Amino acid sequence: MKTYFRYYLYQVLKVLFLITPNFILKYMLIGIAKLASKFNKEHIHIAQVNLDLVYGDTMPQEQKEKIIYASYKSLLFNMYEFIENQSISKEKLLAKASIENEQVILDALKNNRKIIFVTAHYGGWELAIPYVALKYGTLAVVNRKMDNPLINDMYVKARDRNNIIMLEKKVAAKGMLKAFKQGQFVAVAIDQHMKNGVEIEFFGKKVMATDATARLALKFDAVIIPLFAQCNDLRDYTIKVHDALDATKIEFKTDDPIKELTQMQADVIEKQIKQRPEFWFWQHKRWKKYYKDLYKRD
Repeated sequence: MKTYFRYYLYQVLKVLFLITPNFILKYMLIGIAKLASKFNKEHIHIAQVNLDLVYGDTMPQEQKEKIIYASYKSLLFNMYEFIENQSISKEKLLAKASIENEQVILDALKNNRKIIFVTAHYGGWELAIPYVALKYGTLAVVNRKMDNPLINDMYVKARDRNNIIMLEKKVAAKGMLKAFKQGQFVAVAIDQHMKNGVEIEFFGKKVMATDATARLALKFDAVIIPLFAQCNDLRDYTIKVHDALDATKIEFKTDDPIKELTQMQADVIEKQIKQRPEFWFWQHKRWKKYYKDLYKRD
């Protein structure tokens, strides 16, 4: 019963989002973001802990609160992308973004390289993934299966429409191998909390990170291309492509290239967040493995 209720509630919200004029919807989403940044106590606490871990006393509390609000706003704008991109044409989707440093991708394509696109829960990731898939080629995307099977089925169909193949985390490794063998690209958001993986540093603090992308790149001589969708306005994004991490050209300094390459990817995400912190999803427990007690509320 709960499954159907949530599904139909989602459908109502979807229709509401799609029929509301954008100039009205924009301010509705901003209003919700303001309310969430004041009353969503659990996730405000998580974001505050993360900001304190990253910036300590070097950033005023007022600025941290502005970032928390902006992060909610970014998340809601991204949620709109998730909904709208299920039904619009390729041309309309591509028109919502410009891309910086595209030559990095074009060079990899020209040289027939296997490509691993890495990103984060940052800005408009629900636009960045289908944008890349529709413009450059089929993407195999690692994603957690949604708890609601009805919504998950709809999500998978929408992804398929946008030239995306979904890979469940439990079988992601096999799926990524298969994707490469079929001439497809791979995309992974690599900024989540991990119970297992490899220990690295993120903003000077220990975290666990997935090493799957590093292993895959080293095994197949693939190039890792980090990219992030910065929000300019509702339905208006700039996809920022960072320089490629090419395992065939890196001079590793230790006897653990997997860890080194994993750290390099985290460093790129850290650099992007430092430049525009308001777009990152601060409301998840990124440092939970080693700072679990900080996330507990009194």
